[in-house]
Amino acid sequence: MANDHNLIPINQRTKSEQREIQQKGGLASGKVRRQRADLKRAFDTLLSSEVNNEQMRELLIGLGYEPTNEMALALVVLQKALNGDVKAFSKIQEVMDKE
Repeated sequence: MANDHNLIPINQRTKSEQREIQQKGGLASGKVRRQRADLKRAFDTLLSSEVNNEQMRELLIGLGYEPTNEMALALVVLQKALNGDVKAFSKIQEVMDKE
């Protein structure tokens, strides 16, 4: 049964134990970083692809924008903000402040 008496601080472990624990942490960190990068690439690809919804496609073209999923998403978030969705409004402000 684990309790505070079984926990040994890293600075009280041997150098080899410290190295082994740090190596495991580094490997886990690398795996998570790769997964995040893969997810980002997938979203980049999906957002840059064309909209499947014909109405949304025509609306975006009519407004002078490329009919991509990214532009459709921006339009939907804007519509939500205009209808009073505070989270959507905050997200728009956050994106605009990054530039």
